[in-house]
Amino acid sequence: MKKILFYTLFFSGISVQAQTPLKNVTEAIELARQHNPDLKATRQTAQWQAAGVEVARAGRMPTLKATSALEYNYALPVQLVPAEFLGGQPGEFRKLQFGVPFNLSAGLEANYALYNPTLKQDILLADLNRQTADIQLAAQQNSLETQVVKAYYLTALSQEAIELTLKNLVSTDSLLILTRQRLEAGTIEELDLNRTTHTRLTLADQLEQNRLAYANNLRQLQLLVGQEVTLDEAIAEKQLPVVAENLSGDVENYPQLRLKASQQAFYQASIDREKATRLPQLSLYGRYTAQAQRQTFNFLDFDQPWFSIGVVGIRLDVPIFNGGQRLKTIDRAKIRADIADTEFVAEKNRQLAQDAEWTASYAHAQKSLAVNKQSMTLAQRNLELAQLKYSAGLYTYDQYITLFNESLQIQNRYLKALADSLIYGGLLQTRP
Repeated sequence: MKKILFYTLFFSGISVQAQTPLKNVTEAIELARQHNPDLKATRQTAQWQAAGVEVARAGRMPTLKATSALEYNYALPVQLVPAEFLGGQPGEFRKLQFGVPFNLSAGLEANYALYNPTLKQDILLADLNRQTADIQLAAQQNSLETQVVKAYYLTALSQEAIELTLKNLVSTDSLLILTRQRLEAGTIEELDLNRTTHTRLTLADQLEQNRLAYANNLRQLQLLVGQEVTLDEAIAEKQLPVVAENLSGDVENYPQLRLKASQQAFYQASIDREKATRLPQLSLYGRYTAQAQRQTFNFLDFDQPWFSIGVVGIRLDVPIFNGGQRLKTIDRAKIRADIADTEFVAEKNRQLAQDAEWTASYAHAQKSLAVNKQSMTLAQRNLELAQLKYSAGLYTYDQYITLFNESLQIQNRYLKALADSLIYGGLLQTRP
């Protein structure tokens, strides 16, 4: 039994230690950069695209390949010729067979591109693909940061809501005890006790909803950061982001805009690549072949002759007509480049609109937070005074519950203002 208890405590300790405590949103973002599986996959994709540049450059190197062929000519051409040419009698004919049934050839073939405009464009496109993959990584990382900011603060605010609800439950429990005492004393009716009990049940249900929201938000946060994490304590106003009044305005330096610009360059280069297919190509080639011809299948007798063929030359390939396919491909590439231009403008407008929305929402949230913070302090003080007066019999239950409900409403407004300040401030900090 002691061994079982020891192992239980041991593995429980490991489980607790495996959870990483987060003190602020910066730590959450850093964890996400290191452990988010989607970001890891994008990083691997960037490495894969980088290798594509070397693959394209390999096309500049000469190529060398070995070739071999074994042929059986089961039907050989024959021709009748006068026999007298072969020492026969006049008037007779003999059959001449051209070739032998069995042929074996082996050789080497080398090629080297002297001028290949398409290959040059392929290398450029591969390099642009690599750059696009790197920028795609930065854009996805920026998108991940915004998701982490929202998930982190929503988790922390759910925890804050739990603490406020617990405090409200403590106050309601005190009120419930006092109400029961006054009911026993005959100073109030059962209706007031039922209303107080209903308020307590409503708060208990709200507490469970807040706990569920906290669990869901924490689960989403853990999914984003790629690790089991915990929040040490509820977020206080000391963690409010400090944001500059105005953004830098360098919107084209945003990863999303840089990605669209990179795609513009890629599709523009694709037009040049398709145009290059209309240009001639010049290459150097060489071929050496050794061939054996046998009447019977016997190629291991090296006393029999082998015939060698060697050739070197320059090949010029000039495209003339292919049914208009190249022209249509160029037109398609131009349309795709126009689409990339349109997407760039649309993305720029979207980013500018998002900046304006975030900035305005953050400014409003800051003002609302200051007002609701004062209101919550006053509401808490009023609730304390009302509880004292209700205990002394100077306040009716309706007067107390009115102030209590006002306090709950102010708490909700305060939490919303705090959430907006934290989230929009955190989002603005993700801007370059």
